[in-house]
Amino acid sequence: MDNVTLRKDLIEVWERYMNDTYTRDDVALVLDSIKDTDHIQEMEEVAGREWDKAMSSQQPSPEEKETYRKEFAQFFARYESRQKTQPTMASSRNASGRFRKIFYYAAAAALLSGLLIPAAYLYMKPKTEQTAVQYVEKTTQRGEIVTIVLPDLTEVTLNAGSRVKYSANFTGGERSVELYGEALFDVTSDPARPFTVKTENMSIKVIGTVFDVKDYDDDGLSSVSVASGKVEVGLTGGKVMLEQNRQLKMDKTTGNIETITIDAGNYLSWTDGILYFHRTPIRDVVNILNRHYPQVDIELAEDDYSNVISGEHDKMYPLEDFIKSVVYTTGLKCKKTGNKYTLYNEQ
Repeated sequence: MDNVTLRKDLIEVWERYMNDTYTRDDVALVLDSIKDTDHIQEMEEVAGREWDKAMSSQQPSPEEKETYRKEFAQFFARYESRQKTQPTMASSRNASGRFRKIFYYAAAAALLSGLLIPAAYLYMKPKTEQTAVQYVEKTTQRGEIVTIVLPDLTEVTLNAGSRVKYSANFTGGERSVELYGEALFDVTSDPARPFTVKTENMSIKVIGTVFDVKDYDDDGLSSVSVASGKVEVGLTGGKVMLEQNRQLKMDKTTGNIETITIDAGNYLSWTDGILYFHRTPIRDVVNILNRHYPQVDIELAEDDYSNVISGEHDKMYPLEDFIKSVVYTTGLKCKKTGNKYTLYNEQ
């Protein structure tokens, strides 16, 4: 590269990317540099430095270096294979465009140079070198939806007010995550290592599939909705198998379990900004609205409520329109004070 003039701004962007401190604008530049082969040199410059740094600190043998490079290539080959075989969900509100692949494209570009960045090196370390398990925890706030990529390339879209915890490198024979709240999982198939989602009330085990898990502490219902593949839901009283377009609902007050046939796309539509309700208890409706609208507070006055809501609300439209429809269909009253809505039974 001695005779090549490198763009300093791209080098700085790639350095931020590899140090996990990048911005959205940085991602756009990263993707542009991947598309334009004239700018691969900047990535190679940074990756080369990072590679040398990792190798000098970890001191692997030449044979180990070659092994890591091959494993890294196989790692992304498995991803490419998954992209060709993963069932599409075009009928489920264009879900195929729901998942972001930025991590894959950037890392694939690194492969063009034959270099292994430190994060990949550490991921591929032999088990005998690994020490205590390190965990990663991701949290979303009210009104926030975030998609993350797990170490096995499983994609998790976290709904508002949710938290997921998982091992930093998924060592051992099982891939396991802990969930509070709601998340959509697009699981990378790996028959040798089942994927498990553990919540307070359920344990869901799969090989490779797309499904939604909802289990908030303050909701009266927990649910698992399957968009493709098959899942095994472990409960206190036993196990339930769910296939595509099947849903399990559990009433946390009574312990009653119900399995029904659904259009899974409706229950995944929150990732597209659409809140879907099907005989949803009014208390859970209020909780859902509060999670998605941090600028307001909605409450139910102290009373007994048996009202349920069916329908959907597109967040492109005013919240007040939906609240008016809730009032109309349930017979409840609504009082607004500033940014606070109070729903109550007429006395």
